[in-house]
Amino acid sequence: MNRRWGRRTGSGLLVAAGAMTVVMLVASPAAASPLFCGAGRGLTVENAVQGALDDAQNSAQSEGFYGACTLSGEPQVFETFDDPHFGHIFRAQVTVTCEP
Repeated sequence: MNRRWGRRTGSGLLVAAGAMTVVMLVASPAAASPLFCGAGRGLTVENAVQGALDDAQNSAQSEGFYGACTLSGEPQVFETFDDPHFGHIFRAQVTVTCEP
């Protein structure tokens, strides 16, 4: 009987398949909850951050993630003193992960 591949090839393929399975299992949770960004503005820091959270949650819902959202890191807040329409305002940016 003439074999096309040797025994070493079969064991190498088995190890490669096992490693690929481990990588797929580890990567699955990361793919299940992507990061969503949101931005907002307001006259106070709280209003700007709340607007950014609402924006990020709306982005998540558009992708089918209707569960609870949690912050991923600290909100970034920027203060502007010379906005042409509002004068002194705050802008905020947040990143969240949401449950499906």
